[in-house]
Amino acid sequence: MFPKSKIIMLTAASASLAMAGASVAGAGTVNNGNPYVAGDMHNHNTCTDGSVAAGYALDRVLATGTAAAGGQNFNIDWFTLGNHGGSGTGDCRFSTAGAGIPGDNPKVWNDTLGQTIDGITITSLKGTPNGTGAGRQMWRWQSIQEIEWPLVTRRSQQYNKVVIEGLEWIVPGHEHTDVAVITGQTPLNAAAPGVADNMAQFEYLFDRADNDLIGPVDGSNNQIWPGKISNAGLVGNAAHQKSVTGTAWLQSKFPLTSYVVPTHTERAGPFNTSDNKGYNIEHFRDLNNAGPTVAFGIESPGHMAQGTDAGGSGSYTTSAVGGGTYGMQGIYTAKVGGLWDGMLGEGRNFFIYVSSDWHTRGSFGARDAASTSDFWPGEYTKLYVPNTSNFTSQNVIDGMRSGNSYSTNADIIGPDLVFRAHGADGVWKTMGETIVANPGETITLEMAMTVPTTNHSPYSFNNPLLTPINKLQPLNKPSVDHVDLITGDITGVIAPGAPGYAVPNAGGVAGANIVYNPSAKIAKQIAASSMTTTTNPDGSTRLSFTTTFTAGSTPFYIRSRGTNIPPATPNVTDNDGNPLLDSNNAKVQCLDAACPSHLVKVNGKPVVTYDVQAWSNTWFYANPIFVRPASYPQLLVETNAALAKTLAARASRR
Repeated sequence: MFPKSKIIMLTAASASLAMAGASVAGAGTVNNGNPYVAGDMHNHNTCTDGSVAAGYALDRVLATGTAAAGGQNFNIDWFTLGNHGGSGTGDCRFSTAGAGIPGDNPKVWNDTLGQTIDGITITSLKGTPNGTGAGRQMWRWQSIQEIEWPLVTRRSQQYNKVVIEGLEWIVPGHEHTDVAVITGQTPLNAAAPGVADNMAQFEYLFDRADNDLIGPVDGSNNQIWPGKISNAGLVGNAAHQKSVTGTAWLQSKFPLTSYVVPTHTERAGPFNTSDNKGYNIEHFRDLNNAGPTVAFGIESPGHMAQGTDAGGSGSYTTSAVGGGTYGMQGIYTAKVGGLWDGMLGEGRNFFIYVSSDWHTRGSFGARDAASTSDFWPGEYTKLYVPNTSNFTSQNVIDGMRSGNSYSTNADIIGPDLVFRAHGADGVWKTMGETIVANPGETITLEMAMTVPTTNHSPYSFNNPLLTPINKLQPLNKPSVDHVDLITGDITGVIAPGAPGYAVPNAGGVAGANIVYNPSAKIAKQIAASSMTTTTNPDGSTRLSFTTTFTAGSTPFYIRSRGTNIPPATPNVTDNDGNPLLDSNNAKVQCLDAACPSHLVKVNGKPVVTYDVQAWSNTWFYANPIFVRPASYPQLLVETNAALAKTLAARASRR
């Protein structure tokens, strides 16, 4: 818990545009006293291609202390259990052998049908028969309903935390997208925990890897979910239209209780009209148009410990748009003037989020502290949404939709960020909100953040990326060097088919050169050394500053990011402080005697790669505040927020 003295000033800043949803999907209280609460919405278990059992994953993420079999638990505040769509052979009540968990040996469905395991009995594999013998597979809609949902219900009640049943949608026409539908989910209600049927139905109808054409049936063997569009031969633009249809389906049925957030969006390269991979800017515009209150952003890569001397952070290869990651972000969000700035330049409600994409620790087991692949949810990445006195899964979606959220790596800052501004009226607006001001009016911006005393890094040696500039900074002690305040003009929404709506894209580093909003710039860079600094009783450091902007005749936005890396750090940042391609980090040797042996070696010397790279190169991103002249029409971010408010009011009258 953070001291109350540090959060007195946060009342206005942490006030969300919280819109009540059509249903309350689980109710509980996050009793940590912080204005924001940390979660993760993208992770995997053995129901698809993860390494650990679904129940084990929930325990490690939600519990405190140390797991019974070993390994730190991460006590995350809220959690969305996600998995790919499609099907799987493994009984996901068991982990893989590579996870290295004593007494937990893998099983396939053919081994366990009819047995009661972890309180769950699977009597048959439903839908279109899929495989034979040991290769028999369960369709994901069934594992959502009959495996994951009972485990979500049990763990929600055990830990008194909000847990959501979600999905990593394998998207027609593209790669992957995080989706959740919380209507019907009330896992904290022991008397009536609800069901995850709506989430399962979406997966069945719209997932590219789910080729079941039957789905669940009633007592007369009639299909319960008719109308599925076959995936056979569906690629490119035709497949993309199915993804738009799926988003519109969510908007029509669950406009306040679902989300569509494309993930690792650069990884598969640019959109390909003869394949199913990649996203260009027009596809995000299409999704936001089809789902104005459900498709409201994108997610950064995950897989943060995969970086080698050839790239690889986030599973990005040199063929990804941008050619790799930049400060553990994809180029769409890391580049000033990039795709995110292009979407914001239209005034869209389009925000960014972070999550773990947990699968495995690579060459290490699930209980080990080191990783050459992924981090556990809550270990390295945290997505913060506003806390409430009676926190529910609806608050997770409301917080994400409102834009009042921020993302951190390596606990670079804690759960009490202030990022707010006001005009002459003195009314504070925070992330996702809009200030209405007259041209020439002064916009006062206030920012404050707490740098914790420690993070989850197992390494206490000094950051090797900072050795060339003679800066000593232990990897297990977070630090902020500076904050960038990035602005861009808003020129209005581009209509489908109009010039500039579709933008030619490129794979590799050529994709890093595309500018979507030429007005975007680092307007101000605030060094931590120039901020007001207070040391808190627990040893953490409170940094704060106030600055001003001037409203003009054109609307604009202000977003922020911060990092532990100074500008012009060789192989890490350019002279302006922008992150370089992360594969450049591997040009730096890890010379400390404590550098782990698993690092990539170049000419026999360990270089900054894998988990050491992730703990060395740390950033946070805060969503934007918008500024609009009083004479200018409302921005799309405002009209879509108003739409959500209207839908909520309508739902409350039912």
